[in-house]
Amino acid sequence: MKKRRNDAWDAALTEAQRWEAYERSKGVPWPTFADWCAAEFGVRPGKNAIYDWQAWMRRQEGAHRLERAIAARQELKGLSDYAALDGRTADAYLALANDAILSGDPEKAAKIVAAAVQINAASLRLAEQRQQAERLDLQRQELALKRERFEAAERRLDAASGVAADETLSEAERLARIKAIFGLS
Repeated sequence: MKKRRNDAWDAALTEAQRWEAYERSKGVPWPTFADWCAAEFGVRPGKNAIYDWQAWMRRQEGAHRLERAIAARQELKGLSDYAALDGRTADAYLALANDAILSGDPEKAAKIVAAAVQINAASLRLAEQRQQAERLDLQRQELALKRERFEAAERRLDAASGVAADETLSEAERLARIKAIFGLS
């Protein structure tokens, strides 16, 4: 196994660019890949440099996939812990993302995580709407109770007014009936 040169053609690339280049190099003839590198990064690696680089990247690929799976797992775990996404749904998305990453399809894994984030946001909005509906229902019930009390008070007032206007009753009878109407006796 050759030692890696520190002036290799990919030395100036970021980690993300390096893995993007590796994904692009799969199943592509080396001259096509070299042309793409020249257009994308301004560096045109040679045939041996590409083959050596691909072998070096293949040795790191398993660890890279595991790192991506762990990152996806942590992101989905965070969603299920701190938001509306329930545990089983988060686990299902987690399994899908892990499968996609371990099968070598990081774009699919990113889409799965993005879908989980969108579903989580939608479920949070739904939970907020449900809470708002419950608050409105409680306000409606409170208003109905207040209206009922007001109407009962109006009925008592009308009855008391009728008793007060009744000239056939003595002052003591009138007072006794008014107290009975208001529940004071």
